[in-house]
Amino acid sequence: MRNGSILIVGMRGLSNEVCKNLVLAGVGSLTILGHQTVTHEDLGAQFLLRESDLGRNRAEAAAEKVRLLNPRVKVVVDTDKAEDKPEEYFTQFDLVCLTDMAPDQMIRINTACRQAQKGFYAASVSGFFGYIFCDLTRHEYLEEVKEGSSDKAQGPITKTFERVQNYDSLQATMAATWGGLSSKALKRAVSPLFFAFQVLWKYQMNHDGQLPDTTNESDVLELLKLRDERLSDAQVNPSFVPDDLLMLLASSADAEISPVCAIVGGFLAQDILKALSKKDSPLHNFFVYNGLEGDALVHRAGPTVSAPHSS
Repeated sequence: MRNGSILIVGMRGLSNEVCKNLVLAGVGSLTILGHQTVTHEDLGAQFLLRESDLGRNRAEAAAEKVRLLNPRVKVVVDTDKAEDKPEEYFTQFDLVCLTDMAPDQMIRINTACRQAQKGFYAASVSGFFGYIFCDLTRHEYLEEVKEGSSDKAQGPITKTFERVQNYDSLQATMAATWGGLSSKALKRAVSPLFFAFQVLWKYQMNHDGQLPDTTNESDVLELLKLRDERLSDAQVNPSFVPDDLLMLLASSADAEISPVCAIVGGFLAQDILKALSKKDSPLHNFFVYNGLEGDALVHRAGPTVSAPHSS
């Protein structure tokens, strides 16, 4: 972990939390890629920025505060646009974490990381909601398991086992199906927010990365049409994703709420550290957070669906 090189793409409230936690944990090196400049809107959820940073590059301004947290960690800034970087740029790192990226770029970079067998995460916060996607291709790790002992005085015995976990690509999860599940089993297997985020991605892919305007009737109708198509393909009743949930997500897609950034960012940083240390099982493969209900769902989406864990 202390030799690991990590790339964080994007600098907003979520990545502020991730950078803080990774640097405090003492990773080897952290590169922040971001071309945007600091605006007044950034000062709300981004605790690494100050009013004096207005007009500066976000990544450069935030990196100054990040370095103060742990001078032993090498922090590098790249002010280019992620869209302009070739695939080889991303594969030089041990692990890549995209935050608040357009779906076409997430797929492009995920594909490159898979081919190079480099760790990949993508995450975003949209108002009260957030998600994390993890793809470690083929991940080997150690798992400690406590087993009972016939000697009561000795107590349980801890044994270490080598495990292997295979991951699906982001594109594969966007085509996952849940046919044959009862309504009760479906609610345990997947969050409606999972599909709502995918509908939002599909809209962005149709509109060059632009987010929908929920005050525009044509945008609303397109979102509902995309919802019906995605859930039909997934063999799920479209009513599983209510209209109001989809519209709430779409209307707050670009909003940041500090407590939500802290929760999602804390989980994300912890999982990145777990992946780098190769100790215990990392996220496999989606984490979806609903701040309105105060719960999170971790589940696998891909050709083979497994049961989730609520927290």
